[in-house]
Amino acid sequence: MENQKYFKRFAIITSLVLLVIVAYIILLMKMQLQQGEEYRAQAIQRTANSVTITAARGEIVDRYGRSIAENRMGYNIVFNRAEMEKGTENEIIWHLTKILSGAGEEWIDACPITIDAAGLATYMPDTDLEKSRMWNTLKLQKYATAQNCIDTMYTEFELGSLDTETARKIMGVRLNMEIMEFSSANPYTFAEDVSLETMQTVLENSAVLKGVTVEVVPIRIYTNGAIAPHLIGNTGPIYAEEYAVLKTQGYRINDIIGKFGIEKEYESYLKGTNGKKQILRDDSGDIVYENITVDPKPGNTIVLTIDSELQLLAQNSLANTIQAIAARGGHLTGADANAGAVVIMNVKTFEVLAAVTYPSFDLNTYNKEYDALLKQDGSPLYNRAFNGNYAPGSTFKPAVALAGLQEGEITKYETIYCNGLYTLSEYNNFSLKCLHNHGSLNIEQAISESCNIFFYETGYRLGITRMNDYCRQLGLGVATGVGLGESSGRLAGREDRESREENWYAADTLTAAIGQNDNKFTPLQLCAYISTIANGGTRYQARIIKTIKSYDMTETIIEDTCEDPIVLNQLNVEKNIINIVKNGMLSVTQEGTASAVFENYTVKVGGKTGSVDTDKKRYSSNGLFLAFAPFDDPEIAIAIIGEKVQYGSHMTQVARDILDEYFYSTKTNGYNVVGENQLAS
Repeated sequence: MENQKYFKRFAIITSLVLLVIVAYIILLMKMQLQQGEEYRAQAIQRTANSVTITAARGEIVDRYGRSIAENRMGYNIVFNRAEMEKGTENEIIWHLTKILSGAGEEWIDACPITIDAAGLATYMPDTDLEKSRMWNTLKLQKYATAQNCIDTMYTEFELGSLDTETARKIMGVRLNMEIMEFSSANPYTFAEDVSLETMQTVLENSAVLKGVTVEVVPIRIYTNGAIAPHLIGNTGPIYAEEYAVLKTQGYRINDIIGKFGIEKEYESYLKGTNGKKQILRDDSGDIVYENITVDPKPGNTIVLTIDSELQLLAQNSLANTIQAIAARGGHLTGADANAGAVVIMNVKTFEVLAAVTYPSFDLNTYNKEYDALLKQDGSPLYNRAFNGNYAPGSTFKPAVALAGLQEGEITKYETIYCNGLYTLSEYNNFSLKCLHNHGSLNIEQAISESCNIFFYETGYRLGITRMNDYCRQLGLGVATGVGLGESSGRLAGREDRESREENWYAADTLTAAIGQNDNKFTPLQLCAYISTIANGGTRYQARIIKTIKSYDMTETIIEDTCEDPIVLNQLNVEKNIINIVKNGMLSVTQEGTASAVFENYTVKVGGKTGSVDTDKKRYSSNGLFLAFAPFDDPEIAIAIIGEKVQYGSHMTQVARDILDEYFYSTKTNGYNVVGENQLAS
């Protein structure tokens, strides 16, 4: 009986065990046959490396959709810490430098030290920033010699008994890896934009280059790097000292960011959102699995108000004109002429159509030529159009005329006699001169002939406070609102002097009234000023951005508000008074100081010339010309400054070239022109 009971229990337990085993077998079969691929994928994902897919940077186009800054795909050689064994760095770098040297390509080298054939280490010139970074990274004092740095790197980077040439190549890379905080979280870019052949060679040597990958990345290019480089700006790597802030904004230390101009100012719009990809490699380094887990999103397209063809025409005209003036030689001819600026604006919207600085540079060679550009005569890196502060000279007189007429201190028909000398009896008979004896002049004639005596008297009657009130309404000494770090200029007067703890005297008002004294304005401000007069008295906010679109131009990120521009202020001057001043400016081009170029021009142009002494010992003067056209229904305004060109009339031909292009040219210079209605869609 006991045996039967025992046997029964054994049978039950055995049956249960068999049932469990069968159940496990069925479950395992199900997992392998039905869900095998799913579990395999999960396993791979847990062991695969996550790689960032760099998003394409947004493009920059002109108002008609012509490309200015765009992208092409290139190859970067990148180190990944997770796959690169510690202690193998030097050997890997040595292999890579051999490959790139053989192909005639460069890699990133952060060491500002050269070692000659005799083994003498010396610092490279003009590398203060690079030296500072090196000293900080190596924990050396700023008085450390070049040899001190070399010796430290031999030890820190375990270069042993390597020959000097090989060691120098390796330490330049290892130093930068330290500066760029190379780690599992921060891949390191060894070389940028290498050729297809070099990329293939690197991949063929993957067995000995563990942890080295080639990434396909967007490379920034400028279709014509000479077009408005001061406005467009460029991109570059993130510096270690910038990274502390930028990493909180989602940047990686090896990302590219805007460094100045539009590229920097609109970085948040241009920067795309990087994607993610998982990659699994076998022991040979071959990819056995890859999967995009997050799609990259490209940046937005910035549509500028600039007309790139008009910009290029203005650049060439200004450069050719200044060079021709300088080539004349001789006394009082502008032989010292070497720089200038032009701004062109739509008077009805204050869209900037062109902004020129001469001398200039090319964005495509900017990085390589940077040190030379810093030393070049004429300061080509300086944005004269938005930041250059110039005395306006006689181009200031229309503002004084408006103030005098509106305040009733002069009338349309009143004449003031010019005998070439103006004396202020109440200030010790202080005297100022005019360039000519003009005789009796009314306001329109005084503008046309640019008579100083007329405006000394007008300024004296007004006083500096009332005169400056109208100047501010016209945008003089006031920021235009365009951004990009524009200068606000300086409006001469008591407020400005008191801010510098200096006094203002009665005689100062006289010289301020003819656009001298402390008056200093940018070409952009002068263009906004003349645009305000041309359109009848409305000062708008200046604009350089027309709209912002998605990368493929199908979505609008920021609406085009140029058809409804922002009004900054309305000029407190009657329309008939504005017309009196505009008629005086028409007379400048028909009978006055600009008539030689515009007297028989098919489009009527309002304008004003100006000349300002800059170096009395060399008899050198800046020349200015402001213009608007067509006179009866103005569309564009132009402000031109030529440094040391001697006379404002020398700049009138530049304005003529610009107006010819604006009104009569139909060429597209090979650009793919997109209608503005398409940009607005």
